[in-house]
Amino acid sequence: MLNPESATQLPGRTKFRDLLNQTYDATLKNLITDRESLTKVSFAVDGWSSPNKLSFLGMNCYYISKNWKYRERLVGFEPIFGSHDGQNLGETVERIILEKNLEAHLLAITTDNASNNSTMRKEIADGLNRLHGVEWNKERGTIPCLAHVIQLVVKKLVSALKVEACNESIPTSFNEDDVNMVENVLTFENTLRKASFW
Repeated sequence: MLNPESATQLPGRTKFRDLLNQTYDATLKNLITDRESLTKVSFAVDGWSSPNKLSFLGMNCYYISKNWKYRERLVGFEPIFGSHDGQNLGETVERIILEKNLEAHLLAITTDNASNNSTMRKEIADGLNRLHGVEWNKERGTIPCLAHVIQLVVKKLVSALKVEACNESIPTSFNEDDVNMVENVLTFENTLRKASFW
């Protein structure tokens, strides 16, 4: 409003859309071009659902660059329509691999331990072999997600301990006596430490 000439310099919504599409295409084209032609790549694949029930499949690519630098690139964040079965996921991942021309460079895929991911890897291996003549060993090319393994172990451990909450509800009021009790316990612990019994 203060500078009327700026109105002619600001792009409109059509121009913005075109600029975003051009930037997107250029970014995708140059996403993993800093690797040697024979470099193997690995992928981490995980599903995600938004609060409004939209499903997506995220896919990161890992590799070593020409300068021996570790690289990690998001190569896909694809909407998932229909069932989350292994066949549907496998077709989505295979399409991304082919779009990036990485079918002959696939080393490993990291996923959680859900059964649909096992089916997904089988679909990818079969599709790459049948359609593109690429042999990818899905057993040797499987890396279980360490965070998911730890989460399963901790869940099993906690359930085996049979730990239960001593209160069924969250306190909604403040009680001065609770603070005094905590202070008394801390004072007692400090006394024991000083007496070298602890």
